Formats: sequence, structure tokens, C-alpha cells
Amino acid sequence: MSFMQPTVARRALGASLRKLREAAGFTRTQAAQAIGYSPQTIQRIEEGTQATRDHQVERLGRLYGAPPALMSEMYRYALDGNRRGWWQAHKEGIPSEFPLFLEAEHDAERIWVLETEYVPGLLQTPEYLMAVQAAQPPLPAGKAAAVRELRSQRQGLLFGREELPEIRFVIGRSALDYLDGLPDVRKGQVERLVEMSRHPEIDIRVITGLHAAMAGSFNILTPKGIPQPFAYVDSVDGCRYIEDHAVVSLYERTFRHVRSSAITLEEYLR
Repeated sequence: MSFMQPTVARRALGASLRKLREAAGFTRTQAAQAIGYSPQTIQRIEEGTQATRDHQVERLGRLYGAPPALMSEMYRYALDGNRRGWWQAHKEGIPSEFPLFLEAEHDAERIWVLETEYVPGLLQTPEYLMAVQAAQPPLPAGKAAAVRELRSQRQGLLFGREELPEIRFVIGRSALDYLDGLPDVRKGQVERLVEMSRHPEIDIRVITGLHAAMAGSFNILTPKGIPQPFAYVDSVDGCRYIEDHAVVSLYERTFRHVRSSAITLEEYLR
């Protein structure tokens, strides 16, 4: 039997319980008082920031009048949410907010990546990543190595799947132009891009002019078992998850618009 990644499962459970609570007409405070928990506990469960036990699911589900089929589904979410994430062996190289992205990417049904300045992480060679790290403020040696190990594990898990999801990359020309200044890295990185582009599920395109995403890079992931995609935006001071349907739709439209005017990797390399 397949299972969901723990962080994704906790968020799926939290979303189900939040919808049930709202449909039943309870505030978080009212729900907490009814079952003897604090409002903060209800909030953490709904936001997926803590693991949830079966008895908590049972009490909340009963309070909200959840049907048996949904109760069964929520018990499975709770079970999966208590598992150990594959990334925990690399915790030193992971910001606290990053596990959701890693787990959603691991078994996503669709991955769209728009990256204007970097070769996307899933396509990077170890040599390229080391060059990127050398250009950034220095990290402790152990943490830098953990980041590289995590990157390799991410790639291995995703591309080792029996069936790859739809993966679309749109890369800014500057990210590839920077390779000209890295002669020891360029050949291997370009070969990696060409190799990955040969997979029928993987599409790589290059932005060659002004475009609609000049405000910044982003990812859009559709996790397995969760029909609503989310956008992920990385920055110097952390990351941001965007789940509002209208806003995610804007990111999707922007991605499609930029991709429609980008050229294929093959065209760029001619």
C-alpha cells in the first residue's frame, strides 16, 4: 500500500479538519473547548505543523459529524503524518520550512519550474552546485556538504521513479550564459541538461528576452493525492508557500505565458 509523505499528509489532514470545522459552524476556540484542547493545538493540527494521533482525529471527526469514508481517509493521513521523512537524514542542509517542498516534489504529479538565474536544482551537476556555493556567503563545511547530499538524494528519488511526472523547466538565458565563466563546469552541466531533455516527460526551455516573470523565479507543484497545486517562491531570507487558488492560477498563467515564448534547449544550444 502506498503512503503519503509525512508533511504532505499532515497538511492534507489539517485541510480536511478545517473544512469540516467550518462546515459545522465551529470556531477554533469552540472546537477546542468542546474536546478539551487549546485553540493553539487546533490551529497547529489544521496547519499541519504537528503530528496528529488517532484519538484526536476521532474526537474532532465526531464533533464535526465527519462521514465514515472521510474518517477512514483522515486516519490514513494521521498514520502517514507520523512517519519519518526521507529528508531527515539531511536535516543540517534543510531550512525549517523546506520539508513540505521536498515531500511534495518527491511524488508530485506535476512539476513546473521557472528559474531565471540558476540551473534548476533538479538539473544541477555536483560541480555546478559547488560553484554556486562558492559564489554565495560561505556556509560551514558540514552544512555545505549536507546541502549537496540532499540535492543528490532529491534527484535520485525523483528521477528513479518508475513513471516520471510531467516536469517542465523554463530557464533564464543568463543562468546558461554564466556557464561560460565556468569552463570546468560547463561541459558536464550542458551534457546533463541535454540528457535530461531526452526524457519524454521532461521539457526544458530557455528564456531569451523580456518576459512576464521578471519579478522572480518560482515553482508550481501538484502533490500526489492533493488536486490543488501550490506555488513555492524562494528568496534570500526564506521561502513562501502560496496556496490561494486565485493566486496559484496567476502563477500558472504566468508560467504558461513565459514558456510559450521560450525556445527549446536544443534551439538554444545550436
